[in-house]
Amino acid sequence: MIKKQDVAAGPANRLLAFVIKIFVLLLIFSATWISYNQGVTGDLFYDDLSFLGPLEKIENRADAIQFIKDGNAGPLKRPIALLSFLPHADSWPESSITARKINVLIHLNNGFLLFLLAYQLLRLRNELSRDTAYWVAIMAAALWLVLPLLVSTSLITVQRWTGLSTLFGLVGLNIFTFGYFLQAEKARWAIFLQGAALGVFTLLAMFTKESGVLFPIYALVIDAVLLSHLKTKKWVRWLRSAGLWIGLLALLYYLSPLNYNWFSVNSFRGWSSFDRLQTQFVLLWHYLYIAFVPHIGFYGPFHDDVEIVTGWIPFISFLIFVTLTVLAFKHRKKNPWPLFALLWFFTGHLIESTIIHVELMFEHRNYLAIYGLCFALAVLVWQITGKLKRIAPVLLAVYTVIMWGALHATTSIWGNSLEAAENWVKHHPNSPRALMHLSSVYYDALGNESYSSYVLDRSVENCINCLDVRMQLFLYSCTSDDSPDDIQRRFNVLLEEAHQARLSLSLLDSFYPFQELLATQSCGFISDQDAYRLISLLLENPNYSSWHNQVHLSFHAAYFAKEQGDISLALEHLNTAQRLGPHVMPILQMQVHLLHQKGMEEAALQLIEERRLVRNRNRFMSDEALDDLEAMVKTEMINTGDS
Repeated sequence: MIKKQDVAAGPANRLLAFVIKIFVLLLIFSATWISYNQGVTGDLFYDDLSFLGPLEKIENRADAIQFIKDGNAGPLKRPIALLSFLPHADSWPESSITARKINVLIHLNNGFLLFLLAYQLLRLRNELSRDTAYWVAIMAAALWLVLPLLVSTSLITVQRWTGLSTLFGLVGLNIFTFGYFLQAEKARWAIFLQGAALGVFTLLAMFTKESGVLFPIYALVIDAVLLSHLKTKKWVRWLRSAGLWIGLLALLYYLSPLNYNWFSVNSFRGWSSFDRLQTQFVLLWHYLYIAFVPHIGFYGPFHDDVEIVTGWIPFISFLIFVTLTVLAFKHRKKNPWPLFALLWFFTGHLIESTIIHVELMFEHRNYLAIYGLCFALAVLVWQITGKLKRIAPVLLAVYTVIMWGALHATTSIWGNSLEAAENWVKHHPNSPRALMHLSSVYYDALGNESYSSYVLDRSVENCINCLDVRMQLFLYSCTSDDSPDDIQRRFNVLLEEAHQARLSLSLLDSFYPFQELLATQSCGFISDQDAYRLISLLLENPNYSSWHNQVHLSFHAAYFAKEQGDISLALEHLNTAQRLGPHVMPILQMQVHLLHQKGMEEAALQLIEERRLVRNRNRFMSDEALDDLEAMVKTEMINTGDS
């Protein structure tokens, strides 16, 4: 059926309408770029430092290949995302600003792809004129582009893997949707195009970030909720539906209790999959609230203060979601948009907001998930009849401008390192990461530990069981003008809280500078025996009971036992570490060193030979590395024999 608005109104009017459309489109993208561009001067954060830090050491092609191969952010290693960072290696970390600008450009491209996707879907449903479909699609994209909730996806540098994975997936979804225009007359070509595009671009998305596996499920939501009415041959509909449903069922099986033990407590995280799932039902409502009710204090990179939620609140949260979904399903034929919005949102959270043992909360998990609500809101606004018909789109435009203002305020904070760090500590006082980041920012700004210590001292009292922060205070104290009594006081606090301290990988890493400070006698009266006592308390802490943490702590315990002169005790700890992590090369290196000190070269050679069974589990324990270590021991044996 031809809409009245689609009837040609003369070349001049058509040209003017086209110019207005392009002008508005460019205005939206320009405003988004301006806001984000003021935030790119911000900092690198925890994952940036751990995953992108090796960029600084890349000098040749072999280093670049190794950087891509060593990716450990996910089971697929995310090689495409890591490859995209290689152009920034020459001047890293200074080039991180350019890297974040690229992230923003990816965000703008994703906004344009969502605009195209929405426009295609609206034309396929044929409920709106071309002009109206355009404005609905552009308003949905505009609202999504300026949501402050999405800032961390572009301004946390390493989260390029989220934005870039989304870009690949959206290209696939756009081609998939275009296939519906062809299916009536070219069914075979349409189904081939849809399958090939969705398959290829889903793979590209997955090897950028594993959550790319969700794009066939997004396609299923489109097919089942919005486009099931389109006429085509039965075998096309059945083949397409079967392929998409198989993808969903496979993922649901992977996440189900049939494959995962939902009730065993993960020793590394300290909670079970079921505990996590309950918490996510609450966090989903929190995401929705901070997505559409802007407050600059909500948005930041630090959410390690989020804790498990159990009891009635998760059950009520789940029940409300189920009720809304059932109601939306019952009214889908009259209006499918609420159901589309809910299912799109749930799809986006299927992996990272269910039972997988990743951290409880990150804002970037909403990056594509939240778009379904933006799209549905734009459609519903244009569907309003009566007195509000004309004013409703204006109100949506005003609301979008308000969201842009919130985005502008948020990115202005992100671009100012000190203001951002203070803001995040203010809103997350129980976040060790936020506190440590603030301390680091003050140190970089002022160049001394005194004010950094003052800042941590001022804030740490609100941080329960934050032993990593107190450890940083102690290390600052060792390198400042504090008296031995002050240093001892800080260390005594570490001993008092070690048995109940929450898990922190940064705490484990802080023992390396602690070793160096003790070696130079910079920590007053603190001795290697004291350090060993602290490690022993952490070894007994149930929060550090996972094999990964026990390996680290046993290695540190061995070091401090060695420094006390107790080689036998050091070897006992190393044997424990070896049993848990036989592929960790520094353990073997210290074992060989200590056995040489005891004149037990044959035992050292035997340990090297045993490690060949687990060689190549990481790049450091290679045949070449073991051969070099063996050659060194044999050389020592010869030299000892000669002497």
